[in-house]
Order: sequence, then structure tokens, then C-alpha cells
Amino acid sequence: MTNASEQSSEGSEDSPHLDELPLEILLLIFEYCHAVDLVRLSAVCTRFYKVVNDEVLWYRRTKHSIATNQVSKRFRSRCNPVLCQRKKWQVTHNWEYGRYQKSLLFSQNIKLMPWIQLTDEVLWWSGGNQLCGYWRSDPFKISNKIFDQYTHSDICKFIVRDNYIISGHRDGSLKFWLKNIVYGVNHYYTGIEDAHSRDVDAVDETGNLVISGSADGIVKAWSSPKNENNFSDLPLATIRISDRIWSLAADPTGSKLAIGSSGTTGPALYICDTINFNHSHVINHPWRQGAGILDMVWDNPQTLLTCGYDTCIRKWDLRIGKCVSHWSDPTDATIYCISSDYNYTMVTGTQFNCKAVLWDQRKPQYVQLYFMNLRRMSSPIYSVSFDSSHLYGATDQTVMEVKFSGKPDIKKNYREIMKYENLSFDR
Repeated sequence: MTNASEQSSEGSEDSPHLDELPLEILLLIFEYCHAVDLVRLSAVCTRFYKVVNDEVLWYRRTKHSIATNQVSKRFRSRCNPVLCQRKKWQVTHNWEYGRYQKSLLFSQNIKLMPWIQLTDEVLWWSGGNQLCGYWRSDPFKISNKIFDQYTHSDICKFIVRDNYIISGHRDGSLKFWLKNIVYGVNHYYTGIEDAHSRDVDAVDETGNLVISGSADGIVKAWSSPKNENNFSDLPLATIRISDRIWSLAADPTGSKLAIGSSGTTGPALYICDTINFNHSHVINHPWRQGAGILDMVWDNPQTLLTCGYDTCIRKWDLRIGKCVSHWSDPTDATIYCISSDYNYTMVTGTQFNCKAVLWDQRKPQYVQLYFMNLRRMSSPIYSVSFDSSHLYGATDQTVMEVKFSGKPDIKKNYREIMKYENLSFDR
């Protein structure tokens, strides 16, 4: 006759162990676990590690993540690297709760109004009359410079395409730069010295058109030199607006052009057809005088995001021609720049304290704040760009990198640092 302890022992030997269950059963069980618990389970044994790393298990948890969603092809094209499902949850958690590594990439003594652009391989920066490109190495090395050009006039704005760069200058000129990263050859190719009579503060390219906007209140469309090897000195179309042009952007289809002005003597936002530039219309809105639009980005062909002197991000639905949502900066500051993942996430660079702000379009308040300078706290962030795991901000004297992957050594959770009563969020 066996005793109770022996029966219990024999029964336990016959019972299957948890790590021996079929994959389908384990996935069903783990589906009820919190993401933090899944991370802990992955350290239990080799089997659990493999199950926890299954993409299916993380899909639902990361489907609506911020900053790491990566649903847009345009956004993925600048991600280095594109994150797997499990990594997306970890990194988005770091974005939200202020866990990161912050690095000063480079600085200069003189104060400038810089501009940056980001691709998956290169960080592009302009400051004063210099235009540079740096490999996005980890860690970043300032010696990894692949493009370095000086011009006779300061660069106001530039855009980067696969094989070329187009820049607008303080003296009213436009320049077209060829770049050859493979062989390290780069040179200024062609340009128009008298494209405008004043600063070219806005430039974009779509199809076979280069479009420029200036402080002289004129928008011009030019035949792109990428096919003809040179700029034509005569514009194909001209739009005259009574205010200074601060920003412009063609939509992803290339059929519409948004123009942002200073808003001093008229509306701040205009939309025109790129086929017939003469048919432009004003976006009706109760604009405050001087509420100029400094930067803009198209989330999709119907949705435009703008920011500027009125201290708000505004979301425009061009199908109805109205502002459908707006978010106020938490310190009521001018918003100099905006970057988007073309889904839910926005990051803005603001006037005070070298502050970048993380936003989720589904929420009325900001998600997180990042102070982008190690020493001085007085400069605006003039330009900002991000991918799924990095944030880059350019101040008057520095370029900073905030990295959210790896093992962050900083925890600065400023989510609750500022509470503001008047939420600016309309649906």
C-alpha cells in the first residue's frame, strides 16, 4: 500500500510541465500576461524565451504604440533600424516614460538658425553657409562626415532626396547639389542666383517640379534639374501672396501644395493645385494676426499638420477645409518645427528651454518632454526629426541625439511636470 506522499509524487510525474505545453496553448496563456511579465518569463528557460519572442504575441500590444508603430513606408525609410514587434513595446515604453541616452553630437561657437533632415543612413545638417552629412553610426563620430559644402550665402532650408539636395538661401538663390555617398564624391551642381529677391525660407520638390517660397511673398515652381542637368532661369508658375512665406509642402501624391505665410496681413494657410497654380484657395479660419505657420508636414494626402507663432499644432482635414484638432504647447511657446511618423506620433521643437515635446494625436495633452541641451537652456529647437528609436534636435549651437533603445542610463519623466487647464483639443 502506497502512502499519500508517494501517490502525490507519482501524480506530479505524470502531469505535464508548463514548458512542455504545445506552442498554441502557451501563446494563449501568455496572451493574458502583462508585457512586463512577458519580459520576466523570457528569462525562465529557453522554451519560454522562444515563445515570448514570437511576433504574434506582441502584435496586439504594439499595434497602437507611439513612436514605434512604423506603419508608414515614409517613416520606415528613415528608421535605423526598423524594430521587431517585441522591441517596439520596449522602446515605446522608453519614449513615454523618459528613459534614454542623451548625447551631444557636435557644437559650434557661433549662434545659427540650423535645419536638419534624417534618412536611415545619414543625418543632414545646415548651419550658416555650411551643409553637412554625417553617417548615423553607433556611437556617432563627427569624423564620419560624408558631405561638407560651403556656400557664399547662408542656407535657410533644404530638402534631401535619394541622389540630390535642394537648398534655399538667404540671398534669394536656389541650389541643386548632387551627392554620391558610395564614392565619397559630392559637389554643387547648378542653381539660380536670382530666384527670389529675398530669403528663400521654404523649398520642396515633387515630381518634376522644385517649389520655392520667399520672404518676398512669392511662391515659384521651377522645372527640376534632376532630368535636365540644369535649372531653368524662368519659373513655370508664380503665386503672389501678400505675406512672407515661411513654409510650404507638397502632399504625398504631389497634387496639392500647402503654403504657410506670416499671417500678418492675411490668412496664414493657402492650398493650391500643382497642375494649375493659379487656382489657389485660402483656408478659412479665425486666424490671429501674425499667427504665422513656421513648419508643416503632410500625414497623408488629406491631412496636414501645421505649427508656428500661434503656439499650437493644428490638424487640417483638406476634404472639408477645416481645422479638426489642435494641441497647445504646454508653455504657450512658439512652435518652430514639427516631425511626424505619419500615423499618431508628433514631436515638436519649441521656443523655450531647448524643449522637444512628444504628442499622441489620440490624446489631448502632451505625452513627454525632453530637454535637449546639456548646458545652456535658452535656445529654441529650430529643427527636429525622429525615427522609431532616436530623436534629433538642433539648437542655435548644438545638435543633440536622444536614443531610446539599448540600455538607457537616464530616467527623466516630465509627464506630470506641467499641468495646464485650457486643453486645446477639438474633435
